[in-house]
Amino acid sequence: MSYILSVKPQVRLQIGIIISILALISLYLVWNYDFGGFAGGFITGILIGLGFGLIVTHKKTN
Repeated sequence: MSYILSVKPQVRLQIGIIISILALISLYLVWNYDFGGFAGGFITGILIGLGFGLIVTHKKTN
C-alpha cells in the first residue's frame, strides 16, 4: 500500500480510472457471457477493488 501512495495523485487517479473501465468491461463479460468462470470473477473483483482504491485515495498525501 505504501508504494501505491508514493505515486503522484494525478497519475494515481488516471490509473484508477483506466483500471475501473477495464473492471466494468470485465464485469460485463463475466455477467452476460459467463466468461472465465471463477478465475474471471476473481480477477474482476480484484480490478474493481484496485480501481476503486486508487480513485478514493488519489487526494491522500504521505
